Amino acid sequence: MKKVPFFLVAVVFLIICSGALFGEESEYFVKTVPISKVYSHNLGYRILYLKSDLNLGEFYVPIKWFTEAGSKGELIWGIGPEFPFFSIFYKNGEFSHIRLYLKRNLNDRTWGTLRHRPGIEERFNIETLDLEF
Repeated sequence: MKKVPFFLVAVVFLIICSGALFGEESEYFVKTVPISKVYSHNLGYRILYLKSDLNLGEFYVPIKWFTEAGSKGELIWGIGPEFPFFSIFYKNGEFSHIRLYLKRNLNDRTWGTLRHRPGIEERFNIETLDLEF
């Protein structure tokens, strides 16, 4: 009778060990964060998100990241209650790319329009993202 539980424990242990021995670690790390507000502009998007200290963080994403070949960004449109959010991908600790999951309805309360103001072009003239969470 005691052989059956021992046998099950041994099988589970072997499965766990084989996964640890043969499993490969990914070079990618992904962080997914809800978005509080998205402001559209002809140069890109301004994103507001809630940080772990309950303050708002912001970043700007150039529209060219979503339109050029080998881009650093991807837009995914949806209508569910989980939208909007973003997933940011790091490869070997460095920024790789970002996915924005945005509400399809541009009249949703999460959407806004960013007005043109002096120096706004500089905010969108970036090559990487360095976000605080």
